[in-house]
Amino acid sequence: MCIIMSMNTITMPIGKGRAQLCDLIEKVKAGAQVILTNHGNPEVIISRYRPQGKRNRVAVPTPAHHFGDIQSPVMEDWK
Repeated sequence: MCIIMSMNTITMPIGKGRAQLCDLIEKVKAGAQVILTNHGNPEVIISRYRPQGKRNRVAVPTPAHHFGDIQSPVMEDWK
C-alpha cells in the first residue's frame, strides 16, 4: 500500500520503500518527501538535503564573573 498525500508527500511501509529506494530517491530529488512507516506508524522521513548555514557564535564571550559563583555550595538553609 502506498499513499500519496498533498504537497508531494509519499507514505509507504519500510519494506516497500526498501524495494523501491532508487525510484524514491528520484522522487525526493524532484521535491517529494517520503515517510516510511512500520505497522502504520511513521518511522523515517526521507527528504532532500539542505546545507546548513554557519553556526551562530558570539563575538566576545560573556565573562564568568557575570554569572556569579556557580561552583560553591549554598550554605543557607532552604526555606
